[in-house]
Amino acid sequence: MKYLQLGLLFSSIIAFASADETVHSPDGKISVTLSLKESLPHWAVTVDGQAILNPGAIKIFSGEKPEKHYQFETQNFSLKKFNETWKPTWGQFSSVKNQYHEISWNLKGSKAKDTMIHVRVYDEGVALRYTVADPKTKIGESTAFHFTNEGTLWSANGERRNHGPIKFSAWHKKRQLRMPMTAKMENGLHLAVLEAGIYHQYPFNLRRTGTNSFETVPQMTQWPEKKAESAWRVLSIGRQAGDLIESNLIWNLNPANKIKDTSWIKPGYTLWDWRSWGATAPDGFQYDLDMVSWRRFVDFAAQHDNVRYLMLDANWYGPEFDPKMDPTKSRDHLLEQLENGHIRRKPAPADWKEPIDVPGLIQYANSKGVGIILYINEKARVNYDFDKTLETYAKWGAAGIKYGFMRIKGDRKVQETRKIVETCAKHKLLVDFHDGPIQGSGDERTWPNYITREFCHAQSDAKRSFDPDHFVTTVFVNGLTGSLDMANGLYAIKGAAEVRPRIFQKVETTVVAETARTLISYAALAILPDIPEAYEAKADLFKFITTMPMTWDESRVLTGEIGKHISVARRAGEKWWIGSVKDSKGGQLTLDFSFLPEGTTWKATLYEDTPHTHYQTNPEAYLIRKSEIKAGEKLTITIAPGGGHCISLEKK
Repeated sequence: MKYLQLGLLFSSIIAFASADETVHSPDGKISVTLSLKESLPHWAVTVDGQAILNPGAIKIFSGEKPEKHYQFETQNFSLKKFNETWKPTWGQFSSVKNQYHEISWNLKGSKAKDTMIHVRVYDEGVALRYTVADPKTKIGESTAFHFTNEGTLWSANGERRNHGPIKFSAWHKKRQLRMPMTAKMENGLHLAVLEAGIYHQYPFNLRRTGTNSFETVPQMTQWPEKKAESAWRVLSIGRQAGDLIESNLIWNLNPANKIKDTSWIKPGYTLWDWRSWGATAPDGFQYDLDMVSWRRFVDFAAQHDNVRYLMLDANWYGPEFDPKMDPTKSRDHLLEQLENGHIRRKPAPADWKEPIDVPGLIQYANSKGVGIILYINEKARVNYDFDKTLETYAKWGAAGIKYGFMRIKGDRKVQETRKIVETCAKHKLLVDFHDGPIQGSGDERTWPNYITREFCHAQSDAKRSFDPDHFVTTVFVNGLTGSLDMANGLYAIKGAAEVRPRIFQKVETTVVAETARTLISYAALAILPDIPEAYEAKADLFKFITTMPMTWDESRVLTGEIGKHISVARRAGEKWWIGSVKDSKGGQLTLDFSFLPEGTTWKATLYEDTPHTHYQTNPEAYLIRKSEIKAGEKLTITIAPGGGHCISLEKK
């Protein structure tokens, strides 16, 4: 990590003279007030002088009874101002400003003599965490979010459709909300509750406690002996929905990069054998999980600079849930797909001309500048020496791993995830977590090899496809947690569920929407789920994807409404790429190009749905046209139902 500007830090200690202390954001628009009420710490938040959080309690407790929380008195407050600019290894911006004002509240109690509550206030939101020195037993906490007004919420829901839209007051009190929770308030503000720096304790959920009030569900954690230090509880604040996406708040709350040499960490697209399995190419070739198919993928990837990888999914070393399968040996059998979606082993023929040779495949791919990402899951990690397994992959020349089905729960899942990421970094391997991973919390700043995760309902995964309305909530909810593995980019859409055994439901989208989604939903490692021939058949459209660098100098949300539409513009050097999608109704969007340098004119290539395109009946119809766009002008685009729109800009 190279710092562009050294951090500036100013601190002072304030002896308490009153029960309350207030800290403001650098621009003065957001304020947090801390107060002690009946020996309980409380926090309240205002934006532009208007309260958005009424005072809510921060309860810290030990043992197994949250109701027996600590009673405190204030010892002192300390204030700190901080300002730095840092350079990410990859991401939506080439440099990130990290500026905040922090107040640390030193509390004293009969059971917890050294407890601190730290609050950082940014121009884009607020973060809070607690520390307890020398914890003698399990420590837990519950933080209240007493919203002053009604809001409409959306919430993450694992690999299924997100919750929402639903009013605060309508959320069932006995049902927990998984983070992130994104909300549109009655006063027009957009808020998101999420976490940053999840390093030890399992992510919190929220539960409703009043009409517009929530609190984190109490958690008990056995902390290390020296200090209990929670993750940051984050309230991201935006005037527009897109402000939440543009925010770098959770990344700024994480430690600086711990990988000294990051030259091997290369963002890009990866082809994927799993969804393609069973597809038939125009020349009659049928894709399998075999050497011939994998080499076809590699040969195609080698022709496109930003298609850097091929991902080998499950069963390359044997049945994924068989604990006897050695993850360092290529399987010695064939595979057969059954009608119920299950996979069965078949003995290899005596004259097997192309036995599975994954080390040989990696060597072949590397000779063509293509990296191989290898699937491994919990069974193989637990039953074999994981460090030696990764050492073997590194010796083969693999680029990374896709980690599936971590079955352990709770705090241990967080801690084991950290060990996996750090062990991968030791061996210079990327890691993509699947199947219910820990949510992103800005950790890519510290460990940039933690390149993506399936913290969402990915396309055609878990035997389900998502519809256009779902995507335009995912980017405003799950997308706030970082790089997402959504598997957008299917090009052979018609009849995919009928002819491909690993696509279980009709995929409701258009080919232009699929193209736009690869830009809109940010992923440093973006998974392309189709066969090479599908992309070759639409090579003029696929060019929009292959020219994107996958790490950006600048990103902007031009327009967006949760559950309705979004348009994102990203810049690399002096070129821009713009992707837009709408919900199942389609319609028009107006794009404002005032973000372009004044007085400039740009050559534009527009990738569009046709007047006859429809996500249900005619998904693959598209057209491409050339035009010019001047800085400051507005352009109205038309998007088909469930469709999309793409623009590439190059300065004239």
